[in-house]
Amino acid sequence: MSRRLLLVCGTLLALAEIARGDGNFQRTREGKTLVWNNHPKPGDVATWSGARDRDGYARGFGQLTWHTKERGFAKPQFYARYWGRMVDGKFEGPVNVHVKRTTRYAIFIDGMRVTAWSRGTAPTRANMRWRALVAKRRPSVEPEAPAAGPLDQMSEIRSQRSENRSQPSEASESAQDLWSERWPKIDIDESLRLLVFPPRSLRVR
Repeated sequence: MSRRLLLVCGTLLALAEIARGDGNFQRTREGKTLVWNNHPKPGDVATWSGARDRDGYARGFGQLTWHTKERGFAKPQFYARYWGRMVDGKFEGPVNVHVKRTTRYAIFIDGMRVTAWSRGTAPTRANMRWRALVAKRRPSVEPEAPAAGPLDQMSEIRSQRSENRSQPSEASESAQDLWSERWPKIDIDESLRLLVFPPRSLRVR
C-alpha cells in the first residue's frame, strides 16, 4: 500500500512540474552556447547564430532556431525560427518568430513571453512598450532620505546657499574686470594701488 501511495505521489509531482512548465538552459547543437528553453521536451535541438558571453550564454542580437522530435521522423524537425536580443541566454525585448511562412512578434522579459503574438515584424514602438512593461515589473523602492539635522542648522545652510547664489564669485568678478579694464575702486593710497595692480603695459586686451 505504501509503495502504491509513493508511486501516485511521485506521478502527481511530475505532472505538476510539467504543467508548471519550468524551463531550463540547454546547450545548442554544437555544444558551445547555452540558451533558455521555456518548455523543454526530449529531442529538442537549438542552433544560435549570434554571440555568447564568457560563460557560454547567448548574448546580443541573433537567430535562434528550434527543431523538435516528432512522430514518424527519425531526426528532429524544424519548429520555428526566432530573431531578437539575448541577455544571459534569454530573450529580452521584442522578438520576431518565423514559422509556417508567417512572421509574428511578441515581447519577452527574462526569457518569458509577456504579450500575445502580433502579425508582422516588431515595429519601433515595440521597444517603448517593452521598456514600459519592464518599468511596471520593477519594484518601486525609493531610497531613504538622509537623516535631517536640526531645523535651525537646515535654515542656516539654506540662507548661506541663497547668499552664494546672489553674490557673484570672486573669480568671475576679477575675470570680468580684467577683460573690460574696469578695475575695482578701493579706497587705498595710490602708492599701494601701484603695488597691488599690474602695470598698464601688462593689461593688454
